[in-house]
Amino acid sequence: MRRFLVHIPALIMVFIAGLLLTPSLSQNQGGGGQVTITPTADKVIAWSAAGGGVEESLQPGESVVTSGARGHTGFVQTSTRLLGFSAGLRQWREVSLGVEERIGRHQLLPFLILAHSNQQVYGFQETRGHWTALSLGPSEKVVQLRGHGHVAVAITNERALGFSTYTGGFFNIAWTPEERVLSVDGSQNGMVVRTSSRTVIFKSQSTGWTEVR
Repeated sequence: MRRFLVHIPALIMVFIAGLLLTPSLSQNQGGGGQVTITPTADKVIAWSAAGGGVEESLQPGESVVTSGARGHTGFVQTSTRLLGFSAGLRQWREVSLGVEERIGRHQLLPFLILAHSNQQVYGFQETRGHWTALSLGPSEKVVQLRGHGHVAVAITNERALGFSTYTGGFFNIAWTPEERVLSVDGSQNGMVVRTSSRTVIFKSQSTGWTEVR
């Protein structure tokens, strides 16, 4: 992970302003149009402007806990799985949950999903139709999920985890023992986390955090 230190305070607001005003890549990438999710007794169906419904059968004993859709992305949480739907690929993708795993919050955005359990953090990229999972530490807990546009962040008591539409995997930056998170803000292409000692920024097309003191 690469970090860049900037020692001129006057550059902080200029840098952040540039980040927040940077235009995003095409909002229509991937095609497929707006998604609608319909759960039934034995399956879930994703509908999009690109064509008819795409079905995903439920397993015996599996039930839908919650579902939703935003933009090109569909999301379903069942009793045993997380399901992500990509309108661009017209496909469902799944990730299985552990027997003792319990899902907490989730953040559903037009091109990605961020969710967490008591054991893992999960990210889904609509453009790739791909789930990524990252294990939490023994004493680590997710305290908030935030996202805008093409980027999202999970804040834990130990670190921040950045996830985006464009780059694969989670990118983390650890907190010091005395550090406290004060605020989390964002735009289409970046998240800005302010702590008691610094400001850190994760951009949608980066592979690491930028640190500003």
